[in-house]
Amino acid sequence: MQFNGSVGRLEIKVDVRACIAGTVLFALLLNLGFWQLGRADEKNLLQIRWEARSALPAITPLALLQTSDVTQYADRRVRWQGALDPKTYLLLDNRLHRGRVGYHVIALVETGDWSVPVNLGWLAGDPSRRTTPVVNVMEGAALIEGQVYVPSAKPIMMVEQLPPDRLPSTVQTLYWDQWFDTLAALTGKSIFPYEVRIDPASPLALVAEWPVVNQSSAKHMGYAVQWFAMAAVLLLIGVLLMSNIREIVAGRPSS
Repeated sequence: MQFNGSVGRLEIKVDVRACIAGTVLFALLLNLGFWQLGRADEKNLLQIRWEARSALPAITPLALLQTSDVTQYADRRVRWQGALDPKTYLLLDNRLHRGRVGYHVIALVETGDWSVPVNLGWLAGDPSRRTTPVVNVMEGAALIEGQVYVPSAKPIMMVEQLPPDRLPSTVQTLYWDQWFDTLAALTGKSIFPYEVRIDPASPLALVAEWPVVNQSSAKHMGYAVQWFAMAAVLLLIGVLLMSNIREIVAGRPSS
């Protein structure tokens, strides 16, 4: 299906089906560009929140539980005297560090009638996947410092993740809100609802590198520029193919 028209010297010849396909692709490219701009804004807000919460004085996890607004939990600095059990931990599987496969060690640290999940950091795993690493979690009282980590979304798994039936145990992801009863039965304590990522300077820390965002806002801005540039090129090609604007610009008569 063809459409022909003219406006003065400008002649337009359009294949309607190709025009519809090009319009859909153009809209998709623009949408991807604006989506990347939105992601850049999100990363900026996360960075600003992290800096603001880091500047607040540290409180204990139990004091934080008294805050009814759960949006205040994320990135909040906490410090308390806890008690560690060398056998009360979880290994969070399939965690990469600089290209190497390993685990995050999640110690369940006692404080009063509660257990707080504390991520001690990354520990290298067996590349053959035949064995799990030996974890040397200290025993007894220790000063714990870190920041509360609240994931932006719940993890998506193809297979239902059952709660661990013993400690220590290896898991693929963490479902604290679905594992409260099981973990409480295993530890004899109520479970703090979020993970605390230990301060990298703590003597208890393993490889504790906690990026605020997985990609900087600058990268998202760069991706947005790429999508918008592709949309602009597509628009330019479409205009050149559907009109005689090249002949007009060059001062040549239309064919």
